[in-house]
Amino acid sequence: MNSPRNIFLWALYDFANSIILITFFLYFAQWVVVEKGIQDIYYNLTFTAAAILLLLTVPITGFLLDKYWRRITGLRYTTFATALLFLISAIGAIHDNVPVALIFFTLGMYIYLLTFTFYTPLLNDIASPEKIGRISGIGIACNYAGQFAGLLLALPFSNGLVSFFGASSRLETLIPSVIVFVVLTLPTIIWFYEPPRPKAIIHFKTEVKEFGTATKNLFLYPGIALFIITYFLFNDAILTASNNFPIFMEQVWAVSDNVKTYLLLGIIITSGIGGLLGGMVSDRLGHKRTMVLILAVWIVLLPLVGLVTNFTVFIVCAVAMGFWFGASWTVSRSVMSYLIPPGSNNLAFGYFGLIERASSFIGPVVWGSVVGAFVSIGSFRYRLAIVAVTGFIVLGLWTMMKVRSDRITSLK
Repeated sequence: MNSPRNIFLWALYDFANSIILITFFLYFAQWVVVEKGIQDIYYNLTFTAAAILLLLTVPITGFLLDKYWRRITGLRYTTFATALLFLISAIGAIHDNVPVALIFFTLGMYIYLLTFTFYTPLLNDIASPEKIGRISGIGIACNYAGQFAGLLLALPFSNGLVSFFGASSRLETLIPSVIVFVVLTLPTIIWFYEPPRPKAIIHFKTEVKEFGTATKNLFLYPGIALFIITYFLFNDAILTASNNFPIFMEQVWAVSDNVKTYLLLGIIITSGIGGLLGGMVSDRLGHKRTMVLILAVWIVLLPLVGLVTNFTVFIVCAVAMGFWFGASWTVSRSVMSYLIPPGSNNLAFGYFGLIERASSFIGPVVWGSVVGAFVSIGSFRYRLAIVAVTGFIVLGLWTMMKVRSDRITSLK
């Protein structure tokens, strides 16, 4: 399966799925909170709800993938479901139906995140052990390239130069992103090659029992439980800050959507670079050692982004932050890859995918609570929210230090 064609199609999917996410992340979020006046906590709870749904479905899905299912089949179904649910959310927003828009956005996020249960485990199949960091970095770089393309695609609509639906400029961006997402994912879901598996009858009671045993054995394997906790903690903080970043820029800096777009383009460029270099560095320096260094920098950088009062300095820090976004997700994948015990690839990546894309579980509640509790201090409450979620990264660094090393000379 590690053919150049499969690697290309795998990376193309990461490019395509980021287009729909960045558009909803920037424009749908602001429509909900800024234009419609919905409280931040309710917007953030959509991510918590999606995480709960994932928690209920992803582990057993990963277990059955290890035994019976083809990942490309699951990827096909979830890709089409993602497009349909986001489309309904966009139509609801265009017709000013906030409940429909939020409900289907939540369901769309859930299925979108579920796609990675099928997508991410393919990394171990298309990359040799000595090139996992590099191939993971290529995927992350393509993800950020897709975000860059998505923002450029949205610009004519967000500027009001093109209007198809008679809605606000922010909402005009949504449906085009869904269409482009569908078109660009088609090559992967049609041509990605995965060998067929023999048909087998699934016995539910037996599978549930075996799933429990497999999960227990997985988390007893050295390093797995500690790294899952580590990833949950620091990714919760990073995703929460990322999901609320457009709202943060609106409320704290009161900048236009054009300025937000150009700043995000800069962040995306450095994220792509960080994804590529992070993979290369971790292959040479050691995956654990690189992860520890990345978390140490986050502890300084994230509060700095939240607390600086000069907009020029904020831009510099935010663009620099992009590098660590890319490096974090690249190196996290490679750390998980070396920790996985034989025969548990999909189950382990199922849990990893659950954390990777849905660890916005406690962070959104903390963010929304801080923002809601300190209304009296105005926009500074958003700065406090960033500092508050940084605490999760501190705890994540502490647990990461205890994860077993991939190299004898690495940090222990």
